[in-house]
Amino acid sequence: MTVPATLDNTYGLLFLATIVSSALYGTGILQFWMYIRKYHKKDSILLQALVVSVLICDTIQQALLCHAVYEYLVTSIGDPLILPSVVQTLMIELFFSCAIATMVQQFYCWRIYRIGKNIALAAGVSLVSWTSCVVLIIYSVNAVQLTEFSQVITLEKLSIAANSLSAGTDVVISGTLVVLLHVSKTGFKRSTDLINRLIVFTFNTGLPTSVTALLATICIVAFPNTFLYIFWFLLLGRFYTNSLLVTLNSREYIKSTNESVSREQYSLENSGRPRIPQQQSRDAITIRIDTDTMQDYHASTHEFKAH
Repeated sequence: MTVPATLDNTYGLLFLATIVSSALYGTGILQFWMYIRKYHKKDSILLQALVVSVLICDTIQQALLCHAVYEYLVTSIGDPLILPSVVQTLMIELFFSCAIATMVQQFYCWRIYRIGKNIALAAGVSLVSWTSCVVLIIYSVNAVQLTEFSQVITLEKLSIAANSLSAGTDVVISGTLVVLLHVSKTGFKRSTDLINRLIVFTFNTGLPTSVTALLATICIVAFPNTFLYIFWFLLLGRFYTNSLLVTLNSREYIKSTNESVSREQYSLENSGRPRIPQQQSRDAITIRIDTDTMQDYHASTHEFKAH
């Protein structure tokens, strides 16, 4: 049964999307400020340029969204002809959403290469990301030519393809990173605990974008007459931006947590009893593995540069 379009499930959802998107944008600005404070002297120029580029695109997209909503709900209030019409800024923002998603996904592809040392694997995931980008650009080019929302249904297949590829790319990236981290386990408790934390963190940062893209795909099929799919799609850019910045800002926290846990375990395991040479050797090996694991994980970020 098709859900009929109402003011609540169309422009009401567009208004709510603007509110939620603004909140996520504010979170991204806070994360960017934290990043600049911590890492502007540590990270490579290319990585800092990536962060700034993503934030610029995020800002432009948010501004375009606010303009579109202002046009609908303030400037043209009371004009019955504006509601079925497409305000072009709402479609232009699609290009910036595409740019954000592609830049962030390519960053994660770089991490896959640095952690797995497998060019073919990273290139394959990168190709899926670029395919998603091309499909979304094709969709955006067609979308900016629309004059009424009733015409959006003609782009349903392109929209499904773009969102499905985006969700698929995020799932592949998260899954690949999780597998690479899992196979690096050595059996030592400290290194295993560290890798488990990295796996959970990797999964959590990739989950919002994957779920949001999937929901947008489902909603355009199940509720084509509403703006529910637009609601989810408009949040994608904010989630990508926050995912990138949270990943970058969490490096010191993960490292310090690992060092703190290692010191506590060392103190509990060795207090009140002498250490034997074999135990010293095992401790040294475990600490070395912890260090190597952290170096491999963070090298995928600190050494982000062109080759």
